[in-house]
Amino acid sequence: MRVLNIEDDTFKHNDICKALSGCGIKDVEWSNNLADGWKQIKNSMDSNNPYDLIITDMYYPDESGSREEQSGDILIDRVIKNKITIPVILCSSVNLKYPEIYGCVYYSRERNWEADMQKLVNSLVVG
Repeated sequence: MRVLNIEDDTFKHNDICKALSGCGIKDVEWSNNLADGWKQIKNSMDSNNPYDLIITDMYYPDESGSREEQSGDILIDRVIKNKITIPVILCSSVNLKYPEIYGCVYYSRERNWEADMQKLVNSLVVG
């Protein structure tokens, strides 16, 4: 399974990678801003090798070097508007619900968010 994680926090990205490795997933590509992440999604589809899963934060820069914005919202809207069928999991330190996407994980070191992530990913793998 090939995963794209769009996240601007290196520590959180590493935490997500650890949670995914618990599901046997090692192929995780990373982007820290919306512009590059969107480019990676489009390139994966154009080369007939789309990601199997996109994990996105809610707040990260629109482009490299800019300030954090609600870029996860923009990404989710683009995925829906472009009828992209790659499942999306929102992993955010803000407890949000998005019924239009595959799932949401409330990321907090005070709770077992890894189990939530692994449950979603494993149900995707089993399909």
